[in-house]
Amino acid sequence: MKKIYLRRARCYALLLLLTAGPASAAQLTDTCKSSAPFTGREIVNKQPICLPSGARTYLSIPGTNSVNSLAITTGHGSGNLNLYSKNGGWPKLDGSDPNSKRNGNSECIVLKNLNQYWTYITLDGASQGASLVVDLGATSCRNLGSTPPPGDNDGYPLNYANIKVFRFQFSDAQLNWNSMQRDLADAATYYTDQSYGKFNLTYDTSVPIININRPKSDFDSDFHGWTAEWKKHVKANGVDPENPGTGNVVMMVAPQVGNFNSSAAPPSISLYHHTSGVVAHELGHALGLRHAKALEAGSGRVIGDHDYAKESLNYGNVYSMMGMGAHSLEEYNLLYKKYFGWVSESEVPLITSSGTYRIYAFDHGRNDQGYIGLKLKSGNGLYTYWLEYRTTNARYPNTKNGILINLEGYFENEQDPRFWKTTSYLLDMTPGSKTPGWWGDDQTDSELTIGNSYTDHWGGFKITPTSKGGAENSATAWIEIKVELL
Repeated sequence: MKKIYLRRARCYALLLLLTAGPASAAQLTDTCKSSAPFTGREIVNKQPICLPSGARTYLSIPGTNSVNSLAITTGHGSGNLNLYSKNGGWPKLDGSDPNSKRNGNSECIVLKNLNQYWTYITLDGASQGASLVVDLGATSCRNLGSTPPPGDNDGYPLNYANIKVFRFQFSDAQLNWNSMQRDLADAATYYTDQSYGKFNLTYDTSVPIININRPKSDFDSDFHGWTAEWKKHVKANGVDPENPGTGNVVMMVAPQVGNFNSSAAPPSISLYHHTSGVVAHELGHALGLRHAKALEAGSGRVIGDHDYAKESLNYGNVYSMMGMGAHSLEEYNLLYKKYFGWVSESEVPLITSSGTYRIYAFDHGRNDQGYIGLKLKSGNGLYTYWLEYRTTNARYPNTKNGILINLEGYFENEQDPRFWKTTSYLLDMTPGSKTPGWWGDDQTDSELTIGNSYTDHWGGFKITPTSKGGAENSATAWIEIKVELL
């Protein structure tokens, strides 16, 4: 029996070798539109499958030692899946084996040097309607059509979003949002400017106001009951609020229920404060971002002892859209622009040699003057500093005289797979300088101003802004920074 099995295995491997091409097909089809979820275990070369929703899935690929490489591509649907694979055994999920964990369902793994007959795949995360294909012999993953192919950015994979607006009112509380069209248009313009023309935000307000024939008081202390109620009506209008389709966000708008604040998580928004800034802020959450936070390490300390409970200050970036800057439509910080793919390595380079570098103000809807930011690695190699120059904040004009610094990866502890794995943390260059009249006061002078220096907490570098120039309050405004690698 063993000889027969081996002979069959060799024949199957030969068949795979003859049918596997040197490169993958052009696109991954949205298989779930025409096929039921796959219930088998073994994957057939070049045949896309529809993945089961919301459950860990285990798959295997036979005959992989007959090719030099293979590519695994996932995409389409909604949510956020994680992809793991290994030749010759089940992959570990701790990151030690090949994996792809971008935000969304667009994942890619290419395996080479395959010496084992079986290759194994594990998928987890909260996703719906995702497709998967394996291409034996391929050295790159498939394209997803309107979705950019997987690249270095592990953030939001699309260059657009569409808000499906559902408005509600109660028998005793009418919806008052007379400026809806203007506010949505302002939010769309904001995203165009933030992305330097790379992102298109649209919205659909075609569904008439939905009347809930009950008083608002029925839900004022019942968050879960109200959530179930509005989602029921959205479904009745033909949209699944948990899976509204690729690039779509459901936005529920109502008079404020109880003391519930506007909030969001992929793929929906609950809007009770009807302004363009709140729309823009909550959309950031619905597309996978957390708040832009700050570190509060105590008087005289920029960075503390890595104690999340003591140091992490929610909303702490007073200059940023995802912090305290929503109502005045302040700029996204550069780390979060990187999440969307709006800035590139050539625009915000990682500095690896000492010197003086010029960066231009990045908050004018233009990025064509030169560097618009810098990145520096911490001395321990674990974190990344993002240096930026802002000149448009009317409330805090001193940003014109220095740079703002955000830290990436310091508290990389995201547990919800719908959100990005990291959060930006603003560093206060004058810690403890203000006695808080409100909780964010001490962050309102966070700039590292010209002539002052900051040395990396882990000893990697020293930076000093030295001069500024260009036309103030324009995209040509610049500041120069002396970087000394230690």
